[in-house]
Amino acid sequence: MNYDYLINKAIQNNEAKDLLCGKKPYEVEVSKYTSDVFPTDINSVLVNCFYKQLENAANIKEIFENNLKQLLNENACNVYIAILYFDACIFYEEIGKATFFINREILVRNIKEAVYKNKDELTQIITFENGMKKYNPLKNIENFNKYYEKEYSFSIV
Repeated sequence: MNYDYLINKAIQNNEAKDLLCGKKPYEVEVSKYTSDVFPTDINSVLVNCFYKQLENAANIKEIFENNLKQLLNENACNVYIAILYFDACIFYEEIGKATFFINREILVRNIKEAVYKNKDELTQIITFENGMKKYNPLKNIENFNKYYEKEYSFSIV
């Protein structure tokens, strides 16, 4: 997969949000051995389309964060996708593999508001662009939150 082409096309067409969500033609297929349901390969998109592009696009961090914020102002499905990216960012920052650091303070506040606003829908079934369904994503969000409270003393719910 040519990730350089994907991110450049998405940026040129103002479709970075579509790339994050895995909308065609930007879907990066998830391994069939993955035990959970995802809209796209979150880690591959984050690492290859955003982290590895820091030298090619000086404003890649802003593009990434602004699109996460847009997702957080949309439906429950997109809120969950934004949270998956947020969690992946936390992981890569922890292991020292992130090429940029997200603004946690602002994103935590935005996530908290989005979860509150979409709480009912997040306890139901959400359907991703690829047709896969995630049951009760709030449970995963609450599990992420337990870790964040323990390790970082912040809450997203």
